[in-house]
Amino acid sequence: MLPTIAKLLQVQERDQRLRALQRDLKEIPNLQARAKSQLSDDQAAMDAAHAGMRDVEVKMKTLDLDVQTRQNTIKRLKDQQFETRKNDEFTALGNEVKRYEKDVHDLEDKQIELMEALEAVKVTLKAAQEKLAITQGHVNQELKQLDERQVNIQQRLVEIQAERAEIAAPVDPESLNLYDRLSKNKGGTAIVVAENGVCGGCHMKLVISTLASLKGGKEITHCEQCGRILYFA
Repeated sequence: MLPTIAKLLQVQERDQRLRALQRDLKEIPNLQARAKSQLSDDQAAMDAAHAGMRDVEVKMKTLDLDVQTRQNTIKRLKDQQFETRKNDEFTALGNEVKRYEKDVHDLEDKQIELMEALEAVKVTLKAAQEKLAITQGHVNQELKQLDERQVNIQQRLVEIQAERAEIAAPVDPESLNLYDRLSKNKGGTAIVVAENGVCGGCHMKLVISTLASLKGGKEITHCEQCGRILYFA
């Protein structure tokens, strides 16, 4: 094997590792977004429970005001009853008092129902909060691991890029440029093994003259079909 090809094989191996690391690095934002999306359902459940509790609380306050208003009216009617000297007016005021007292009774029944509903919503809210907290813990751990992975990948990229530069330094510029062009056009595989008379890149049978050139080992030999650089294992 030509020394240049041996070096370029090492360069190719570093380049392939760099591409794999770059793919992993590019995927991390997607993984982070996917991790955060796990919170959406739990967050929605908690928000719905909060909204339900606020709705019940508003209804309870409205009922409290209604009850207070009617109780004030009852007090006013009883004061009027006490002051009147007319039997028919006294009776009419008494009927009004009874009607308002029935309203208060009905409203108080609704208050009890709302208090029960509020307790149920609180239980639902607590369960939703606990579930969200558990999911948040898992997501935080996953995001932390992804952050660490990102840092590690970036460090490895720097290290391998340095290795690649050191290995490529002795290679003559013409051969290195040839390798770079082929690598770009051939999906990162510029140099392939020739085995059993077949190109390891395009898997086409090599002609005798190509095999002879490769066997001679005096110059870089290309596959006549795909143009990749060949070497014997």
